[in-house]
Amino acid sequence: MNVGELLKIAGAPNNARSQAALAKCLELARVECEHAKRAKEVPAALFKQLDRSIAKTLMLLESLEQYSGWRDICFGMYVSGDGTAVAVSAKELFDRKLALPRNPPPRQGILKSCPDGMHVGVNVRAALRDIHETIVRCTPKAKQGQPEKVDKAACVHFAKKFFVAYSRHKASTDPKNPFAEFCEHFYGAVNGKTVKTDSLAWFIRAALKNTQGLRWSTQLHDLKV
Repeated sequence: MNVGELLKIAGAPNNARSQAALAKCLELARVECEHAKRAKEVPAALFKQLDRSIAKTLMLLESLEQYSGWRDICFGMYVSGDGTAVAVSAKELFDRKLALPRNPPPRQGILKSCPDGMHVGVNVRAALRDIHETIVRCTPKAKQGQPEKVDKAACVHFAKKFFVAYSRHKASTDPKNPFAEFCEHFYGAVNGKTVKTDSLAWFIRAALKNTQGLRWSTQLHDLKV
C-alpha cells in the first residue's frame, strides 16, 4: 500500500506536507519496533543509566540556553549526505531509502556547500529528547494484565500522532471509525504483514484514553513522539 492510499483511508489531505509527515511516522514506528525486538538483549541497568543521563543533559542544556550567549548551543547546521544528516523525499522515506553511517566522520573545517545550496538545520536538544522518549517507551517492563505487544503499541502510537494532526475525522475506539482501518494498514506498512483490527483494539483504546480534544492541537513538523 502506497502513501496516497494510506492518506485516503485516514481522510487526510494528499499534499507534500502530509506525505512527509506520514512517511516520518512510518519510519519512526519501524525504528521503534526494531528497538523493541532487541530490547531484551540490553542490560536493564544500561536503560536506567541512559534514562537518568539524558534527562539530566536535557535539563542542563535547557538551563544553558537561558543565557544569551548560549541560546543557539543546540542548533546545528549540517550538509545533507555528509554522514551526520540527510534530506530525503517522502517517497524515499516511505520506501525505506533513508541511510546514515553508524559512525559518521568528525566534521572538519568550515561547512561545505551542498550542490543545491541547501543545508540541514537540526535542533539537537529536540533530537536528544526524541531519543530519550524512545528509550523510555522501549525499556522492558514487567508484564501486568494483558501482555503488551510492543510492535502493535508502537504502530498505533505513531498512527494516532498522524491521524490526530491531519485527518478530517475524529479518532475513536469505535471499530467502524476510520482510525481503526488506518491503524490496521499503518501496521501493515510498517511490518509488511496484515493484522486483524480486533487485535489492535486494546492498543487503540489505550492510545486514545487521554487524547480527547487534541484533534488539531499537534502539528507534525513539531511532533513530540
